[in-house]
Amino acid sequence: MTYPEPKGSRVAAYAANLLKIIIAVGIVYWLVVSKSIRLEYLYVSHENIYLLIYSILVIAVAVNLSALRIGILLRGAGIGLGFHKCLKINIIMYFFSQCVLGAASGDVARFFYIMRETGHKAEAGAAVLIDRIIGLMGLFMLAGLGMVLNWQLVEAAERLRIIATPLLAILCFIWLVFLLGFLALVKGRITALVVGCGISGCLLLLCSFSSSAYVASEIGPALFAASTAALIAPIVSPEFAPEGFIYRRVLGRSRLGSKIADLTAAVFVYRNSFPALGITIIFTAAQHLLMIYSLYLFSQVLNLPAVPDFGQVFFAGPPAFLAGIIPAPAAGLGVNEAAFDVMLELISNGVITAGASIYLMQRIWLTVLSLGGLPFIFKLKGKTVEPE
Repeated sequence: MTYPEPKGSRVAAYAANLLKIIIAVGIVYWLVVSKSIRLEYLYVSHENIYLLIYSILVIAVAVNLSALRIGILLRGAGIGLGFHKCLKINIIMYFFSQCVLGAASGDVARFFYIMRETGHKAEAGAAVLIDRIIGLMGLFMLAGLGMVLNWQLVEAAERLRIIATPLLAILCFIWLVFLLGFLALVKGRITALVVGCGISGCLLLLCSFSSSAYVASEIGPALFAASTAALIAPIVSPEFAPEGFIYRRVLGRSRLGSKIADLTAAVFVYRNSFPALGITIIFTAAQHLLMIYSLYLFSQVLNLPAVPDFGQVFFAGPPAFLAGIIPAPAAGLGVNEAAFDVMLELISNGVITAGASIYLMQRIWLTVLSLGGLPFIFKLKGKTVEPE
């Protein structure tokens, strides 16, 4: 397996990064002008100092859980790498994500340093790729769960109801496509189709017997349609494997094909490592919940005109994290803040108008923690290991 590396014209790369920076600056400027970000909001009073410290410690624990995740996945791929080294590499990853070119550069850095520490190129690439996929699937699930647990708030927010049905259907479809596609690759099409049909039937029954007419008449059919459409994944996904028809006839020589080959190769590495995947999923859920909890704590620390409750933060947090998927400098600077701000405003019917300041506070402290990766970068600079 090869991990994607930046290629192509330097001029094009510089132009793309310049465009991303301009967009990020433009979004941040809009947030400042709209008073979603204000310096007085970031003020922390003396009586909230201990709560601020606690909030930072919660982020630190989440970073440690991320290191445990990659360590477990590496062991599942047959690589032994101690927690201390995993933590160092993970902090380096956060440094690149927060201070360089975003999540993609963080993954490349993590792959590079794991490979240098272990000499196992294919296994390192598989672990990083599967870790990213599990992380994204966790966010999709939490985004849907945040809507379900706050459904009364969703129904009460008129503007939110307009997008709630298609958004929940999209989240359901994407999550099931990943799940059923993975099952088809490791357990076969029949198993994946049986699981997919069972999930589709359960969703239809749950929504049909809901006490809410809106859920029964709109949400239920949308989720059933999304889960039914996702059944295409177990039928098609095996054909994207290197021996599959689509890969051999269409994607074999393309750049997209090489990335798909990397993904399927990573899945095959873990086809017999379900305990490692299960533990990683648990740690991923815990890490995401801690990051959501830290947003809530920061909302209680800051000097805001209106303070959200935990349910509102739980609703707005996962979609804001998912907004970071958009390629942008510094882990989606401005994009995440804008998404969190909009989602909080929607769920609160316009009462919470400073969500961007809350997310910015979390970003600031995560960036400060990530600076701890600089000494490790310099220390590992001269180390070389021949990849296998």
